[in-house]
Amino acid sequence: MQAFFEISGLNIYLQIAVTLISISVHLWRTRNIERKESVAEIVAIYTIGLAGWFGIMSGLFGHIIYADEVAQGIGWPVNSGFQMELGFASIGIGVIGFIGFWKRSFWEPFLITKITFLWGAALTHILHIVEFGNFHPSNAGLILYWDIFFPFILLAIYWWYKREMKGNADSI
Repeated sequence: MQAFFEISGLNIYLQIAVTLISISVHLWRTRNIERKESVAEIVAIYTIGLAGWFGIMSGLFGHIIYADEVAQGIGWPVNSGFQMELGFASIGIGVIGFIGFWKRSFWEPFLITKITFLWGAALTHILHIVEFGNFHPSNAGLILYWDIFFPFILLAIYWWYKREMKGNADSI
């Protein structure tokens, strides 16, 4: 299991791959039938729902079960209670997103909390780079870029979905 923690950002690579595969399979399997959901809604469902699922898994495995390995990859102290607190916060945010598979009313609360969390994490990583020269791979690498740019992806998909829903309402 230790080898998995040596790949900085593995959870991000997995999230991207699983999300793209899930969307593709759904669209391919429903290509010849009239879909209940629009393409924008399908993309939003999987992006938000799986972001929630991966948030749950990241919190559980990354910050609770394997907290010390993750802390070392970030360049933070090991054996710290903050990891467990961060893990439960990640799980809580993730649950809101995961419920979004079934309840669209959970999307906006998820986006607000996830974006706040990610941009706060990005700020923390940047401060650690500036103040302490912390260029550990999970502090200054892909994780930092994900924390900054994934919120924009979430917002773009959500706005696409809302615009499409508004267009469908106008045509009725």
